[in-house]
Amino acid sequence: MKRLLVVTGVLLLAACSTVVEGERMRKVDPVGAARDRVALAAEYLKKGDNEKALTYLRLALKTDPDSADAHNLMGVLLERDGALKQADKEFRKAVRLRDGYSQAHNNYGSFLFRRERYKEAMVQFGRAAEDLSYPNRALAFEGMGRSAWLIGKKEEAAQAFSRALRLDPNLPMSILMSAEIQFDQKNLEAAHNLYKRYLELTPNTPQTAQSLWLGIRLERRFGNRDALASYELALKRLYPASPEYQLYQESLRAQK
Repeated sequence: MKRLLVVTGVLLLAACSTVVEGERMRKVDPVGAARDRVALAAEYLKKGDNEKALTYLRLALKTDPDSADAHNLMGVLLERDGALKQADKEFRKAVRLRDGYSQAHNNYGSFLFRRERYKEAMVQFGRAAEDLSYPNRALAFEGMGRSAWLIGKKEEAAQAFSRALRLDPNLPMSILMSAEIQFDQKNLEAAHNLYKRYLELTPNTPQTAQSLWLGIRLERRFGNRDALASYELALKRLYPASPEYQLYQESLRAQK
């Protein structure tokens, strides 16, 4: 009889444990659990551990298949891994699942820009830029401006860079592109001042082919021979295969 009571007690404990565990399982918030896993994935992504990031993102999507955050970060990870079609699909899911998801719009815009899909990129950057609460709004305007410039919408580009610099006056790329626009409009003094500001903000960063070519054209007008020679040498040494170097070569032939 005593043995029977012991067994019965064990069974009752097991049953109680199952009920408690079941209640715990019912209390699990799939949205919150997915959010926690996305946060862990983001940390691993920052550390460069793509494998662990992928593991946690898969777990997040298993818990909550409609997690816009998980799809957005999966897009970032897949692009980094070179899986571009899948990355595109994930970004599109992210912006479809959450209306006004500015970070995903900005990430997708950057992805499209790198693929030279500038018209589409401009739309995505614009969606992020219209969000007054988005903390990276200045960068979204910058992306919008760069996209507009590359498809020939120079007036829209100028407006976007102007808005970017109102939000953050120290964005080197927006300053450089504004200098380019001023030069294009023959406002040489303004272009030169902006270019000097760009150089002040990037003292430890090698100049790009674009910035060197702009510097060459400006210093030809302003007569700083030392700076001109330095820019010409850097363009030839660093970017001999660039379109800017070809334009420089053509300009030399035109001077003869």
